Order: sequence, then C-alpha cells, then structure tokens
Amino acid sequence: MKTIILKFSGPLQSWGIGSYFESRDTARYPTKSAIIGLIAGALGYRRDETEKIQRLNELSFGVRIEQRGTLLKDYHIAKSSNQTYVTNRYYLQDAVFLAMISHTDSNWIDILENALLHPIFPPYMGRRSAPVDSEFFQGVVEESLLSIIKSYPWQASVWYQKKFNREKDLDRIKLDAYVDANLLDNSEPRMFQRDRVESFNVMNRNHGFRPVKPMQVEIQVVKKDKDTEHDAFQGIGVV
Repeated sequence: MKTIILKFSGPLQSWGIGSYFESRDTARYPTKSAIIGLIAGALGYRRDETEKIQRLNELSFGVRIEQRGTLLKDYHIAKSSNQTYVTNRYYLQDAVFLAMISHTDSNWIDILENALLHPIFPPYMGRRSAPVDSEFFQGVVEESLLSIIKSYPWQASVWYQKKFNREKDLDRIKLDAYVDANLLDNSEPRMFQRDRVESFNVMNRNHGFRPVKPMQVEIQVVKKDKDTEHDAFQGIGVV
C-alpha cells in the first residue's frame, strides 16, 4: 500500500464546513471533502464531473494536527450594484497539519502523485487566498496510512517546537489525529463528519456523513543541542 503525505502550513488556512453566505466558518483541521476537492482540481476535474469526483471518496484519509493555530475572524464588507452587506469569514492562523491519503491500488496513487506534483488547477488551503507552500508535497511512502500517522516526524514550525522544548522539556509529544473509521478497530469510539463528497456542482452542491475515529499518537521530539544552533551574529563578533 502507498500513502501520499501532504503538509498544510502558512499564515492562514480555512476549511469551510456548513458555511452560509453571511458566515464563512472553518473546521479546526482539513476536511476530507476539501482534500478531495484539491485532488480533483489537480487532476483537472470540473465541478460537474460528479462520478469522477465521487470515486475519490474511496481513498483512505487521515489528518494529524501538528500545530493547532488560533481562530481569526475577518469582518468583511462587500457591495453589489444596489446593496451593501457584511460577511464574517473565519481562518486558522499559524496552524500546521499533515493530511494522508492511501489506497490499495498503487497505480492510482501514482496517478494522484503526478497530478499533485503537476496540478492542472493550483492547490490551496481551503480558499484561493491561501495557496500551499513549497513543503506541501511531502512524498509517497510504501507504508500504510496508520503506520505513517503514528511515526512521521513532528512538522510544527521551528519556533513552535523551540517554545515546546523550552516550556515542556519532554522527549515526546501527543498529537491528535482523525482517520476514516474503517481503518481502526470497531471498538474505538466514532463520530460523524459531514464531509463526504456527493457533488461539487454549483447547482447541487451536497455532502454526506462520513464515520471518523479520533486517535492520539506520541511522536519523538527532536531536541537540538544549543551549541549547534545557528548564531546569526557569530560571524561579526557580537556576543
């Protein structure tokens, strides 16, 4: 089995779920429907190619929260020809996530890998104003999604990891993750998220419910020796 690893980091992200025109909310982490939309765009699918898009629901999906970030509210005034109206748009700022997709069909994963590396439509983090950065595509590995989500190195920002090391001084950190329910044992608790894609068609946009299971993983914290950290002033003799 092959697993694709994607990283979402940047000043702003917004993963809309249940939004209405006056209020554009965001989920606290990337939704499966958002990632399917990103992949569909990379493949060049149009919104009305429902059958092709629905097939992407077959991909196994998991997301791990590397750095939660904080909620930002954008008070936005818009005008039409004869009306002024207000919208509240919500974003996550300074957040970092890992999203993982896998399937037993390795050839299909190879096709998706090529599309993500050479997308027809550019990928973004929930909204066009938040494009992905250079670390977006982390690679493809010959391991299961669960194996990767439990072992992949912590991807929080450098400043965040330094703050954690300074305040906690622990060798391991516990990270929250959410995966397709069928990937874990049936004894685990489950919840339902409305992020199964039924249609992206603008005339009939629709999402169904998807069973999800939360999990918590422990990841090794890589601590840097203070003596080996880069000193920007060393070369000019400033102490």
